Amino acid sequence: MKLFLSILIIVFALPHKDEKNSSSPEAHKIGEKFGGGIIFYVDASGQHGLIASEKDQKKAKWYNGAFKICKASGTAVGTGQANTTAIVAVQGTGTYAASVCDALELNGFSDWFLPSKDELNLLRAQRAVVGGFDNLSYWSSSEYGIDYAWGQNFRSGAQDYGNKNSAPAFRAIRAF
Repeated sequence: MKLFLSILIIVFALPHKDEKNSSSPEAHKIGEKFGGGIIFYVDASGQHGLIASEKDQKKAKWYNGAFKICKASGTAVGTGQANTTAIVAVQGTGTYAASVCDALELNGFSDWFLPSKDELNLLRAQRAVVGGFDNLSYWSSSEYGIDYAWGQNFRSGAQDYGNKNSAPAFRAIRAF
């Protein structure tokens, strides 16, 4: 009888397939207010992704007045932060898109950056969820040669490169 009770206790103590493990973190969702902004991308784990600030930053040029290669050629998701760091290292101080994002302190966070081309495309796909966008072109941090950088038209969705001297809108993002 003691053996039967011991086995019964062990069986009921084991987690069941449909029970959620209370020690695993809850998955985040697109549209959730979190980490100083609104989540617009979540990876398969539900634990990592990208957050957009709730408002555009002011319009600014991509560069700081000197056409220089900044080695900010990353276009993939996950390259925006490195691009922003590279741009600021080459362009220095000033009020241009990457430096504004890099210096931004918003809602208790200071690790904002200008999105890469592919991150910007994800942001555009979730523009209704994040909100506050105009039907304008937005800068990415992805460089396209000495004179140009990638941007995206938020009305049509078209991605194209623009002259670094132009001053479209831009939105800071951060990773979590």
